[in-house]
Amino acid sequence: MKIRYFIRTTLERKLDKSIYEELGEDYTLLIDYEHKPIDSFIEQLKIISDYNSILLEDDIILCKDFKKHIESVISIYPDIIINFFTSPNMYFKTHIIKGSFNFNQCTYYPKGISKTIALEMEKLNMNSLGYDVLESHAMFNLNIYHIQYRPCLVQHIDYKSLLSYKHISSRRSIYFKDYLDELNISYEDA
Repeated sequence: MKIRYFIRTTLERKLDKSIYEELGEDYTLLIDYEHKPIDSFIEQLKIISDYNSILLEDDIILCKDFKKHIESVISIYPDIIINFFTSPNMYFKTHIIKGSFNFNQCTYYPKGISKTIALEMEKLNMNSLGYDVLESHAMFNLNIYHIQYRPCLVQHIDYKSLLSYKHISSRRSIYFKDYLDELNISYEDA
């Protein structure tokens, strides 16, 4: 299955070197020139809907062998949304869930689904929420489940967000795959 990679950005941040090392030039930038995170996110979901897509944000570090790992997981769950970075400090095993969609640093969307979510987000008119929370409400309304995957295949750089106005105190995960590999411990032992 062919997968397309997209990166959300405002072009104010230099991408981490891991993106160049792991993806080369195999990605498309989705640029929010107007600093309208919800509006741009909805439009970006419509754009990526024509493909089996990985949607990344510009403030992340990719794990080593990122494409190999992420495409291996997607081959197991090709028809369901997969969130590869969520609830950074919570320990849990990979599972399927309805609702509770938060963080959006690295998400897989099967072809066609993201436009459906975008159209539902437009109906909700909840612009005071973060775009991930709004997306969670839309997915809940549409009865769309997703997988919360562990260990995290990306790490949050933890700079102030340029795509969203909210800032969470700790956006880095101790469950980042590279950390576990460097310590030579399994996710279960972490």
